[in-house]
Amino acid sequence: MTDTILTIPAMIVLLGTLIFFHELGHFTLAKLLKIKVEEFAFGFGPKWIRLFKRGETEYTIHPVPLGGFVKLAGMEPGEENVPGGYGSKPWWGRFLVCAAGPFMSFVLAYAIFCTLGVFIGVPTNALNQVERVEPGSRAEQAGLRAGDRIVEISGERIETGSEMVEIVHRSADKPLVIVVVRDGRIIRMHATPAPGKLGKDVGLLGFTPVQEIQRVGLMESVRFGNEFTFSILKAVIVSLFSRNVAENVGGPIAIILATKASVQGGFGFFLQWIGLMSLSVGIVNLVPIPVADGGHMALLLVEGIKRRRLSPRTWEAAQRLGLTLIAIIFVLIMYLDLSRVVSGKLFQ
Repeated sequence: MTDTILTIPAMIVLLGTLIFFHELGHFTLAKLLKIKVEEFAFGFGPKWIRLFKRGETEYTIHPVPLGGFVKLAGMEPGEENVPGGYGSKPWWGRFLVCAAGPFMSFVLAYAIFCTLGVFIGVPTNALNQVERVEPGSRAEQAGLRAGDRIVEISGERIETGSEMVEIVHRSADKPLVIVVVRDGRIIRMHATPAPGKLGKDVGLLGFTPVQEIQRVGLMESVRFGNEFTFSILKAVIVSLFSRNVAENVGGPIAIILATKASVQGGFGFFLQWIGLMSLSVGIVNLVPIPVADGGHMALLLVEGIKRRRLSPRTWEAAQRLGLTLIAIIFVLIMYLDLSRVVSGKLFQ
């Protein structure tokens, strides 16, 4: 019950942080290019509190604390003649304003990953304890549970996580007898690692070992941030363009459940989850769907190549198409989320 209650403010912090920093990118580039910013808002809904006004920009708070938005002058198709407006700038200026949002999402994620080691710690060594069991995996079928401490595998004494992982990896399709300690009791179970690939052919049971977390210096933390950012970028891009993309994406329900899991893991896990989501927001916003930043950028590149502006009618048609695509994608993702809930496969 406590975790569920904490998930609500955690979702507000998550969405507020992601959208606020994304919009901050648009805001900063617009200011640098001397585009008139009419409003920089935190939250959505009707205007609630006007904090102050500096120059032509109002800084406001709206009652729904789920992000924010930036209102630029001359944003509508055909408003090329608004003085200091977005539409009055050349294609490359508007392109940079659009790109600044995803860029800031990447910056937020990278900053979080590079400082985790200093303030929270980074994983160093795997322990011989189970952190998570994949639903439907051979580990789950064998009866392995989160929290189990593996002390013996097929007669070999286990004292470290590396010993545990090594035996499992070299035992593809080989029956194993696994001895665990659970709540002070000794439990024996049988499992056969499935063949899989982790750069090479290995055996996999489908569980994640607990990682020992240690705080490190700034240089080591940045090195971890570089490696982690690259690996996550690669994983997200590969999953988006794989044949199993439907199994790799999640919608609002999946995000809520993952946020709840991160809250259960503590502040470090929640902070890492913000970084992962910010990285995902940056990537998804670069997908060339009209209405999204990537779609605007693609159309602006067309303007740059053709050396003339696209007509307001073209922009309006692209926006209608984009809204339709977004609606279809949202319905499909919600269907996938609900299907997983019904089948019990969503973040068990």
